[in-house]
Amino acid sequence: MRFLRFTTTIAAVLLFAFLLRAGVLWFRSESLADDRDAYIAVAEGIVQGAGFANSQTGEPTAYRPPLYPLALAAVFQFCSRELAIALLHLVVGTATVWLTFRIGRLLGLSNGATVAALIVAIDPLLLQYTAFPMTETVFTFLLTALLVVTTHRSDGARLDRARRSQPVGFEANVRMSWRRALAIGVIFGLCALCRPTVWAVGLLAALVWLQRLVFQKDGTVARRNWRATALMLLGVAIVVSPWLVRNLIVLGKPIFTTTHGGYTLILGNNPVFYQEVVEKPLGTVWEDASPERSQQAWYKQLKRDMAAELGNDAGEAEQDRWMYRRAFKHIADDPSLFVRASLLRFLRFWNVVPLGNARAGVPATVLWGVGAFYAVVLAGFVLGLCNLKRIEWVRWMPLLLAIAGFCLVHLLYWTDTRMRAPVIPAIALIFGLGIERLQQWLRRPPDAL
Repeated sequence: MRFLRFTTTIAAVLLFAFLLRAGVLWFRSESLADDRDAYIAVAEGIVQGAGFANSQTGEPTAYRPPLYPLALAAVFQFCSRELAIALLHLVVGTATVWLTFRIGRLLGLSNGATVAALIVAIDPLLLQYTAFPMTETVFTFLLTALLVVTTHRSDGARLDRARRSQPVGFEANVRMSWRRALAIGVIFGLCALCRPTVWAVGLLAALVWLQRLVFQKDGTVARRNWRATALMLLGVAIVVSPWLVRNLIVLGKPIFTTTHGGYTLILGNNPVFYQEVVEKPLGTVWEDASPERSQQAWYKQLKRDMAAELGNDAGEAEQDRWMYRRAFKHIADDPSLFVRASLLRFLRFWNVVPLGNARAGVPATVLWGVGAFYAVVLAGFVLGLCNLKRIEWVRWMPLLLAIAGFCLVHLLYWTDTRMRAPVIPAIALIFGLGIERLQQWLRRPPDAL
């Protein structure tokens, strides 16, 4: 009976998520053609036989990661452009809700798993970007799939008793099949080809993994973990190496991410941004600056400075390295403002209401509703973190590393609230844990308080 109730409930949540996303796609259908990141243009070039190229120059490019435009090019074969994007986002967006529930059940959550799935179903950021041809929807699905395969199943009281005897690093001793290890590597590689930010998550995971191996006394377990690690790395290499080799052949550089990183670094670390945003009152956005100090004016001057040093024929890789050098110079020239800018980026990453142009035309009641929703979710998220028991931290580690990795990257690079979208399922699951612990506390008999 309980299984039937759970099945009915999650089926209702999935249907609700599907209908919400279908409604957003219907009422915001014009956004499906808003190709602000040029993914559609690149995908159409692939379909037409021009390869992965800049739509304006026709030259090979690595400015954007390849997975999303390749996925678009694949679905463009079957139906019209906007319909193909809508169907892709509708399917993977709804699937993300199911994967969130699945992770919750693996972690031993009961009602909290359903609550987390419902949070993902109605999340304003995920709903909004369902209608845009951008990576948020697909990448969130891939990252959540990665969390599924890296999450160990809760085995009840027996496993808890074992954790009490060896709570630190216990999950590292769980035997991992070669299929699962390879799947982790493959899915991580797909994530990296969709949004390179995930490499920071991989680096944090590697540090934790090495720490566990160093403190393990059982040589058999250590050898088993090294074999699993090797299979993960093999999976990553299988997926990512074609992109790296292609860039080496076509662009002359072994690029395994993109040539876009330098721009996103300098965009948030330059004197104009510091003066027009960082040193102004909290909530100020760059759009508030005068025309001669606007983001567009700053970028035009940046292009002139770069052309003066590199010439007009510099390739993407050279321009990317130049922007990195210039950004690090700005950081070194004024480290105190860099720290203030990083704090601002942290606040923007966790912001609860839209800023600047994102709130234009949005009714005040909707803004207040979105703010209230995220305030409650983040409060529950903090409650969940505070209620994680010591023996549970390792099992929840994949979710924590995902959140920490994205947060750390966006302390340095350009940040707005939508950068939080991929880790919303992880946040929702920790929120679900907080809700369950709160319910348990409220149900305790008075003499136990």
